[in-house]
Amino acid sequence: MTQSIKLTPTKDKVRTFSIIVGLLTLFIVSLNGLQLDLDKFMTRFANMGTVLSKFVALDLLAMNEIISELLLSIFTAIGALFIGTILSLIFAFLAARNIAPSNLLSILIKAMISIIRAVPALVWILMIVASLGFGVQSGLVGLIFPTVGYLTKSFIASIEDQKDTVIETMRATGASWLQLIFEGLLPGLVSVFLSWIAIRLEGNIAESISLGMVGAGGIGMVLTKAIGQYNYPKITTIVLVIFIVMFTVELLVNQLKKNLANAQA
Repeated sequence: MTQSIKLTPTKDKVRTFSIIVGLLTLFIVSLNGLQLDLDKFMTRFANMGTVLSKFVALDLLAMNEIISELLLSIFTAIGALFIGTILSLIFAFLAARNIAPSNLLSILIKAMISIIRAVPALVWILMIVASLGFGVQSGLVGLIFPTVGYLTKSFIASIEDQKDTVIETMRATGASWLQLIFEGLLPGLVSVFLSWIAIRLEGNIAESISLGMVGAGGIGMVLTKAIGQYNYPKITTIVLVIFIVMFTVELLVNQLKKNLANAQA
């Protein structure tokens, strides 16, 4: 029995080679644009072992402050998630193609969400900090924007994936817009929405911690202060606590998603 071996066409080989050459060229141009000082890098790299050895110790005396500020970051993330979820539900049902009361309103909301998603969370926080000042209130307000951007888009996609038969049947019986939502769509969407919310909770906690470093309050500001003071044991302790918390949150979110998936099956 003979077996035929397909050879790669010359045109595909040329295309692949051109892509590789193009990527390498882009990489080299980017490095040149950075104007890296390799001598300084190698000098600093030689001292890396000494610096890393300073991170071995822990500052257990700072645990009360670390836990307190970490809880502040988590509460900020949950608060932003709660407010963002309510706003996202409203926007999603007003904008979803198969349930929107107005096509114009749907277009406007989707355009607004696209703008919100296009602006990084860090930029939102910086703008809010400039308006409201440093602190958790800026973190709370600033986190609402990326939360609304993420959840609204996800909710709209889930709503539009629903079969039109339920909506058309209820409309034929004279059901109102609110009845379509609460009696027709929501019962089948609760599990899906909870999955999106759980995913966003994990993201909100991570963003709340990192955005605290630019003035949004919480554990991020404590970490920034420790870095500025070269307090290596405290830095290590903060990073370790953050890792444990984020790992735990990830496990809980994954378990919740698994339970929701089993409930839907």
